[in-house]
Amino acid sequence: MNKWFFILSLLALLVGTACSPEYRQYSQWSRKGSISEKDSAAFYFYERGDYEKAALLFEDLRGAYRGTDRARKLQYHYAYAKYNFGLYVVAAYYFEEYTRLYPNDALAPECYFMVGYCYYLEAAPYYLDQTFTNKAITQMQLFINNYPTHDKVEEANKVITELRERLAQKEFETANLYYKIENFKAAVTSFEVMLQEYPDSRYREEAMYLLFRSAVSLADVSTERRKRNRYLDAVEYYERFVDAFPGSVFLKDAEAAYVKAKRNLGRILAGQADS
Repeated sequence: MNKWFFILSLLALLVGTACSPEYRQYSQWSRKGSISEKDSAAFYFYERGDYEKAALLFEDLRGAYRGTDRARKLQYHYAYAKYNFGLYVVAAYYFEEYTRLYPNDALAPECYFMVGYCYYLEAAPYYLDQTFTNKAITQMQLFINNYPTHDKVEEANKVITELRERLAQKEFETANLYYKIENFKAAVTSFEVMLQEYPDSRYREEAMYLLFRSAVSLADVSTERRKRNRYLDAVEYYERFVDAFPGSVFLKDAEAAYVKAKRNLGRILAGQADS
């Protein structure tokens, strides 16, 4: 009952606001007003959260104010109107345009940050295309480089860390898929690349373990000519894994595979010595 009462009360408030003489006046100005009246209407709707109406008016006024001081405020609020309406890619464009038009303005660093933040909000889950993830990381890093003392730097670093972890997960899942379908050569390469690019990822432990297991499996199915070097690679991966994670939950299984790999390598080396 309370929920429905709240919803009905909110609807009544919205309807009441829309029907108020003030609202009707600004709506009329938005359609037929002068430049100054449309300006007033744009900020009236913006301040009341009607970002769609505000954005339409800001767009209409951009040409009229081009080259004036008023254009700066208009550009800033136009970008935020798009942002608040959820059009993040469009908002990023207008925030970036602000930094190009007013590079020395006091609000330019904030707009620089917002370009990256808009891309961050648009970034897809790890299993989809990561174009906006990469754009967000690039933009946030540029922001940090350009404004290293800005109060948004800490937040920018958090965004970069989160998004890099998303990319690491994508690389990890790709490599793990290769492992599962027994394409061990591709798995070894993919895990190596993932660990090199994202050495601090929370997937590092499992990736190092699976890299070792992939290398062992690759050696097992290799031709006799390649077995020696591939078992040697597997032994090296094991040693790196144990050094990095001596208490790993994967250690027991890794040790069993390591013993088998060492035994196979020993037979190969003994055979080569005899020949």
